[in-house]
Amino acid sequence: MSMFDWYRPSGTHVCPVCRTSLLEWQGKDGACALYIWQQGIAVPIGQDCDEDCRGSAEVMAATRLPVSFTIYSDDCGRHFVAASCRSVEGIWTETHVELSVYDLKS
Repeated sequence: MSMFDWYRPSGTHVCPVCRTSLLEWQGKDGACALYIWQQGIAVPIGQDCDEDCRGSAEVMAATRLPVSFTIYSDDCGRHFVAASCRSVEGIWTETHVELSVYDLKS
């Protein structure tokens, strides 16, 4: 299993095709340390792993997202949904939901 981070975009998001609610988001463009990122906040708000596996608070506080990154939701079982995101001065500012070119059930 490869590592990833969790993402919590602002607002509500739905699959562009079937309107399924998209609640859980993951991505591999950040630190890939099971950090939890909240849109609008510069630093991770947590780390989703057992306490004995967590990195140092100093490293987490110094970690920032790249200027552009992609996140994915598996909440829609029929369509592959991604979102293009941007950060400004280390703060996640934009999330644009997109649909991949294929249908998962075809």
